[in-house]
Amino acid sequence: MRIFFVGDFTSETGPSIANNMLRKGLEGKDILYSNAKTKPMRIIELILNALRSDCVCFCSYSQLNFIGMKIAKVLQKKTFYIMHGYRTYEYKINKEFCDNDELKKINDTEKNLFKSVDKVFCVSKKFMEYMKKVEPAFEEKFDYNYNCIDFDKMQKEAKGIIKRKKDNQIVSIGGGMRQKNILTICKAIEKLNQKNGIKLRLIVIGLPYTDKESICSYDFVTYYDRLPHEKVLEILSESSLYIQNSTFETFGLAVIEALTVECNLLLSKNIGAIDLITTIKDNDVIYDIYDECEIARKIDGVLKESNAINLRVGLSIDEASYKTSATKLYNKINKFMEEG
Repeated sequence: MRIFFVGDFTSETGPSIANNMLRKGLEGKDILYSNAKTKPMRIIELILNALRSDCVCFCSYSQLNFIGMKIAKVLQKKTFYIMHGYRTYEYKINKEFCDNDELKKINDTEKNLFKSVDKVFCVSKKFMEYMKKVEPAFEEKFDYNYNCIDFDKMQKEAKGIIKRKKDNQIVSIGGGMRQKNILTICKAIEKLNQKNGIKLRLIVIGLPYTDKESICSYDFVTYYDRLPHEKVLEILSESSLYIQNSTFETFGLAVIEALTVECNLLLSKNIGAIDLITTIKDNDVIYDIYDECEIARKIDGVLKESNAINLRVGLSIDEASYKTSATKLYNKINKFMEEG
């Protein structure tokens, strides 16, 4: 079976990084990948490679996908989609002012995508379950396959970078994006600092979006719009706690990276990667992401009783390693092709 993977394999975005890990995991198999840069050349490539393949898998969101799906339909090729994000929800939660007409347009486009392909692979089990609830008309099309992770590379990077912990330093990645809900973390830390007379610091990393100004109004916050990946790992390494308080997180690679450099974790129940940590306990999970009292209580608990060692023991490395995850995806597509 020959698969043609269509998507972003060149940028530094999350989906592109995941796509390249998938490519690494499929080395040695009969696979074609999109390489063309310009739109005209990409369309020619879509036609030629679809002709040469048994099926087409779109692994990044792009308007060009819809042209590719039409080409595949004409050529009677099965189509698959690896879903990294749900644009409908992301527009609704992250925009300061939501335009209902624009929201409907985005959702109609995604519905058209789900209708056009034969199968949709979400990048985590939790994400799949969510999609089945919000798009029930396409429930049978949703499956999941975890993002591919190079754990060996992570471990090598961590070895030379692990630093002595700063007891009062907390970090959260996501910047001012509302979806990351870092403002509630700020409120919780302020509550702890005032109540206990301690001086917790919060480092926030990420683009401004809508909430940066409000986040930076807290005097204990240090904010970076962007940093080199190595510097992010250094900060995670020297921090006592990493908090991911997302309203919605399809996977969450930063969670795994933080754990790799021995950082304690406090995670919202909405994070896809949480299912990879079999030893996680209630005290490690934020159930109400808008409740600063719950978050403050659990920050205090994790800082007093570290959870990094316990969580690392329960991390299901085999489930999401790039070789295992890529092979699982290949086998799922192959099975669908045989049964279809």
